[in-house]
Amino acid sequence: MKLYINTLLVFVFLFCPLASGQDKAAKGDPFKHPYANPVDNTELPRVLLIGDSISIGYTARVRKLLAEKANVHRPKTNCRWSAFGDENIEEWMGDGKWDVIHFNFGLWDWYGWKQETKATPESYAKNLNSIIAKLKKSKAKLIFGMTTPPCIGSERSAKLVVTEDRAKEFNDAAREVMKNHGVQVNDLYAVIGDGRTKYQLGENDVHYNDAGKDLLAARVAGTIGNVLAGKKKRKRPPTPKTTSQEELPNALILGDSISIAYTPLVIKKLKDKINVTRPRANCGDTNRYRGALPKWLGDKKWDVIHFNVGLHDLCYRHPDSKVQGNRDKVNGSIAVPLDEYEQNLEKIVTMLKATGAKLIWASTTIVPEGEAGRILGDEVKYNQVAERIMKKHGVEINDLRELSGTFPASYFRGPGDVHFTPEGSEKLASQVAASISQLAAQRSND
Repeated sequence: MKLYINTLLVFVFLFCPLASGQDKAAKGDPFKHPYANPVDNTELPRVLLIGDSISIGYTARVRKLLAEKANVHRPKTNCRWSAFGDENIEEWMGDGKWDVIHFNFGLWDWYGWKQETKATPESYAKNLNSIIAKLKKSKAKLIFGMTTPPCIGSERSAKLVVTEDRAKEFNDAAREVMKNHGVQVNDLYAVIGDGRTKYQLGENDVHYNDAGKDLLAARVAGTIGNVLAGKKKRKRPPTPKTTSQEELPNALILGDSISIAYTPLVIKKLKDKINVTRPRANCGDTNRYRGALPKWLGDKKWDVIHFNVGLHDLCYRHPDSKVQGNRDKVNGSIAVPLDEYEQNLEKIVTMLKATGAKLIWASTTIVPEGEAGRILGDEVKYNQVAERIMKKHGVEINDLRELSGTFPASYFRGPGDVHFTPEGSEKLASQVAASISQLAAQRSND
């Protein structure tokens, strides 16, 4: 018996922490956990999913299907019935800007779970009208997900059968409300159709197996994708249009929002001397770099490539943080640890060298004290790793960290903000333009 207990204790100590760590990691992955809202890519539209456990089941799948197309969020709760939704909808929308809101209420209204006063088609329609009036304030494109079918038998919790006729009464009421408000309907009821025995978990369960979740996710993602394709694209970084002159050298700037701010100034400074451009995107961290770099490079012949990556790598984020970008250096996890950053950057430099361009590495700019998701001095550690790699490959270094470290407080957008005022960006742009101009001249003399 004693041996059995000791063996059990060893098993618990060895394996429980591991499982706990895996669970924690999964809960932080937006492609696995519905409540793990993503860190927004500012170049992509924002989508909000509102609904009950059916939508919770397909949320992570929709995120995967719309990866690189939209930032897909949802409230970190089951949105339950329509009256409950009417009370909470404004909190769920928050203050953020939404491009598309896909929403549903219905199953809870049908079955009456946890409600003292049971819903009727009339009360349901009244609640939906009120919800839509509040949703319209967001200026988002609205899509109503028609409620999926009831289970075939007596639902295991409510202990009642919702007939297809009762479901139709509610869905017809919803359809009429949406028609009156000009809200698009995504008919998820029809998607399941006669497939309840195939897709639902059982005769007494309204929820769906993996095949059912995949089917619903594909329909939701497809509907949202079609709407986004028809909307005007969100405003991109203000990179001036330039007329490329074939006889001039071509320079590419790669980097995050710091470089987005100074790129237009560099273009202006080097006008009629060098064709300067950048991807119409925030290049993010080294993981994103590695995947997107071939697209950013394209098939153009580059003479000079000025690049930086780091601020996104050393940022700590937590899905529950309310700070912009989910930044949280106390409770969050670092985006890309230093050893992984080193491996990624080595591969990035190798890919860039293959272009034959002259390369300039811009060191990561200063992290000011009080930054919500970044630790003071971490940029120095990441820059030291980058410096070793650049020296190994013979890459020129433009030390923007040293320059930004001399900036007065008035050059920062605010306390604890890594971004710069126009005056700060102007200083950075001057040094960037000078470094590009120098290497472009060397290139022409080679």
